[in-house]
Amino acid sequence: MKRRIALGFVFAVALLALLVRAVGSQDIVAELSKANFRLLGLGLLSGLLALTFRGLVWERFISLVDDTMPRSRIAGIFLTAMFVKYATPYGQLATEPFVAYLVSRDGEMAYEDGLASIISADLLNYVPYYTFGFLALGMIAAGGAIGTGMSTQLTAFAVLFVVVASLVFVGVRRPIVVYRLVLGIAGVGRRIVGRFTDRFDQQLSDGAVRSRLDGFYTTVETITADKRTLVIASVYAHLGMAFLMLPVYIGAIALGYHLTLPVVAIVVALGKLGSVVPSPGGTGGVEAIVTAGLTTLGSLEPAAALTVALIYRLSTYWLTIGVGGISAAGLFIRGR
Repeated sequence: MKRRIALGFVFAVALLALLVRAVGSQDIVAELSKANFRLLGLGLLSGLLALTFRGLVWERFISLVDDTMPRSRIAGIFLTAMFVKYATPYGQLATEPFVAYLVSRDGEMAYEDGLASIISADLLNYVPYYTFGFLALGMIAAGGAIGTGMSTQLTAFAVLFVVVASLVFVGVRRPIVVYRLVLGIAGVGRRIVGRFTDRFDQQLSDGAVRSRLDGFYTTVETITADKRTLVIASVYAHLGMAFLMLPVYIGAIALGYHLTLPVVAIVVALGKLGSVVPSPGGTGGVEAIVTAGLTTLGSLEPAAALTVALIYRLSTYWLTIGVGGISAAGLFIRGR
């Protein structure tokens, strides 16, 4: 794990170096030299608030499943999850199962209950990318300012929305598909592992896996049935997204530029596409897309756009890496 994280960050730094060199390092330094650092401090505060509200979504869902878990522990697990997600390439794919293990490790709740609450919280925190993104897209389109410079990214954004919405629909409304898929994978895994040991035969048996899936969907039904919790969590998720976007707006003002809120919203939403780059947190890819969006839609020069993108990532991604890393270290030490 440590080697993977180290290699990932080396790759990320290399990508950022190439991006900075392509735009012009001296131009970026010149932009930073005129920055209002008090305003940049507000950007960091906004990043902390974004992290706080996203964590509150986790707190609502996990507490709904297990109201005995202390909020401090939920906060520690959330921050650790964010660190793992952002510190490893494609960390999103492995974060939920790992964090569900952390939640269930001390017996607070069953593994499948933790997994259901964490996936639900992550999905809800993901929704504002599209609500704000499509709202901003509509406002920009109404003003006739889209043009063709971002057509590829906008198409990819729409396609990603369709894919995610389809997966959620199948997962929630067509559980039989999930049962068949998971049982099939477990069966193959049982046969392969069984060639070397019978230690996991019981855990991977059809009955055990089906029981876990039953528990998972029971927890999902518990969450979706509590409308009050869903409404409050949705508000928290959208507040988290609002504060996630603000560092772009604040960063531009700190450098002496002005961006409209719809442009800020759409470039942050499109920045999510940068996560396809195989570096921690999509580093390099996110900055490139945000820079392209600010240049095309915000009419900034490339150096100014990249500087704003770097400020945005410092106030959100790198801030999360720092705070989450401290939390992960503390959780590891306490768990030894």
